[in-house]
Amino acid sequence: MKKFIAICCTVFLFSTAVFSQEQDEDDDRFAVEYRMNEPGDQFINIGLMVTFPLNFGGDFPLYREGQLSTGGAGTIGYHRFLTSWFAVGLDVSFGYNPTIGENMFTYVPFVFCFTVQPTIKKFEFPITMGIGASVESYLNRTYFPGLTLKPEAGIFYRVTPSWSFGIKGNFMYLPQWYEDSENNDHGNFSSVVIAARYHF
Repeated sequence: MKKFIAICCTVFLFSTAVFSQEQDEDDDRFAVEYRMNEPGDQFINIGLMVTFPLNFGGDFPLYREGQLSTGGAGTIGYHRFLTSWFAVGLDVSFGYNPTIGENMFTYVPFVFCFTVQPTIKKFEFPITMGIGASVESYLNRTYFPGLTLKPEAGIFYRVTPSWSFGIKGNFMYLPQWYEDSENNDHGNFSSVVIAARYHF
């Protein structure tokens, strides 16, 4: 009888170990790693910004002593992730800065964007380099195409899987080159952006 009980206990323990191992293997096989962004994910970016001209036609700080005053801009863009941390896209903005003569300098940049985005839990840290062209207007003069360079960095919080909100800072370089080099100008702007992103 004792031998029978010992054999039953041995068989029970052995079968428990076997089934446990099979369960662990199944769990490992079907484990899913969640990432906030996957290749093919997309988002639409919407932002409002306050824009400070740094030296356009005058000395720093231009928005106090030069030709342009503090202005504003709005932007909308479409971006797509090629990997879980790298995205490409296009941003279109409309910006304006009043002059001290109560006129208006306006610009519409079309910028191709390349973004590296590290994430920590629900926080996202996009670092973007943009290059493109702008339509720039002042009084009856229009300058096109104007080179546009726009580095940008920010922090976002993913409130839901579909929406994130955050703040960004950027620098925008808008040079104007003419046949007569004396008319050349180099616009430098800095902006603070409040933005929302819709992810799909």
